[in-house]
Amino acid sequence: MGSVLAIDIGGTSIRGVKADASGLQGEPWAFSTETVESAQALVDRIGDRYTDIDAIGVAAAAVIDRETNELLNVANWAGWDLSPLADAFSAPLAVENDADASALGLQTYGDVAPDADLAYLTLSTGIGAGILRNGELIPGAEAGFVNVNWDGKIQHSGVNDPWEGYASGSLFPDRVREWLAEDDRDTQLTGHEDAREFFDAVHEGDLVARDYYTRLKRINAAGIGTITDLFSTDRVKIGGGVALNNPELIDYQNDPYALEAVDLDAYCMTATPEIELTSFGVNLELYGAAAAAINRFQL
Repeated sequence: MGSVLAIDIGGTSIRGVKADASGLQGEPWAFSTETVESAQALVDRIGDRYTDIDAIGVAAAAVIDRETNELLNVANWAGWDLSPLADAFSAPLAVENDADASALGLQTYGDVAPDADLAYLTLSTGIGAGILRNGELIPGAEAGFVNVNWDGKIQHSGVNDPWEGYASGSLFPDRVREWLAEDDRDTQLTGHEDAREFFDAVHEGDLVARDYYTRLKRINAAGIGTITDLFSTDRVKIGGGVALNNPELIDYQNDPYALEAVDLDAYCMTATPEIELTSFGVNLELYGAAAAAINRFQL
């Protein structure tokens, strides 16, 4: 059974752990993403933790050049060449977008059937999708940039009205600040909250926060409906910090915080999908990184 160094390069942290076909081996290590300037710097931080690695798998919140293993179109690491990882460990390297890798992780480690039709969605610092069709990965689906046509005011990474611009953990607080500027209702919100603080206000019952939360739920329904209609799937697995920390956000049946029910079916043409959180929690991207290497190199 081959050994894999699984690495998750995310917007907040870079995490890694040794893995094999049976799962993760030990507790992951983590570095703050902003403290790692290059792939060589990452190699230096990892040091001599591992000596028996057969392959390296990387899941990255980035557009991937799968031929060169280069990370593209990401502010923190645009143009990163990950070959120093392969050189340092004398091991082949497989790199996938984090959502694509996560879909592979769900399949490889038994959370979905080998021949599954599935949309995996990550609601986190950004928004992404990994699509399985008859068990085959359809790489490169940029779910965060589907146009939700909410209010026509947002441009993110050169794209008008993208889902990520409204509903990602990094950008939703900007929308709250803009909405507050045009709202004269009493609220504990100041416009300076991050995503966690916003959800705290929702949970504490602030009516304006709950109103904006209901908007967020509708925006997510539009994004989910677009993805499931586009790929004709009625099963959705969801992960990412925003969803995992606020599971009611993806519950369209029994949500105590929405001011009114949001009908997911109204945003879906083919079928209303079955939605559930991934069972792998915060480690899914690491399972996905391992799966990328295991599948590509037949370990």
